[in-house]
Amino acid sequence: MITIGIIDDEENARRVISKYLERYCEDYDLLFETMQFQESIDAILEHQPDLIFLDINLLDGSGIEVAQQIQGKAEAKIIFTTAYNEFAIQALKLKAFDYLLKPIDVDEFKESLSKATEELNELKKAAAENTKLSVTTISGTQLIDKCCISHFNADGSYTEIILTNGKSITASKSLKFFENQIEHHSKFMKIHKSTIINVDHVVGLDRVENNVVMLNDVKLSIARANIKAVFAFFNK
Repeated sequence: MITIGIIDDEENARRVISKYLERYCEDYDLLFETMQFQESIDAILEHQPDLIFLDINLLDGSGIEVAQQIQGKAEAKIIFTTAYNEFAIQALKLKAFDYLLKPIDVDEFKESLSKATEELNELKKAAAENTKLSVTTISGTQLIDKCCISHFNADGSYTEIILTNGKSITASKSLKFFENQIEHHSKFMKIHKSTIINVDHVVGLDRVENNVVMLNDVKLSIARANIKAVFAFFNK
């Protein structure tokens, strides 16, 4: 699944992009739509989308400045959407994935979207096959063996990563970011909107309280919508 954000101060432009996504993107999750400068930056850093459709002129700022502000803090591919062609060089310097002129040509949109999703899916598969996970904390970046991760807990815009030795690491990325990183990994399962577990480290199921029991007798709640799937998985 590709996660997407739309940033544009024109309601009609947002509607067009949304409609094109419905028609031409097979598997995606539209995380947010916004039209304001700071709100855009906050949404990107919180949700960590894979792909952003970003207008140049916003209500209270510039899409170019948004792209500058998130450099090194988010890994989204950016497709600029604008009625102005004079910002193309700036966009190129910011390593934008593409630059589409309004009114957006449907064929150009389809081609750009197809290339972006293909690259993103390849990156996700490669990340899932990698045995290590890159984790950014306030003190730097660590490489953690995925097999040593017991579970992930959401903590606002941060994520607590619990290791099999009982230690925890607070990562400066949202749970959504890590969900995208391990999407194709067969050992991880999301059991709640705030929890992802490593199925290899489940030691039991509590059918009364609807919990999974992890190492060190840690009990994690299963969301009501996920109960049937979780129990079915472990009863195979």
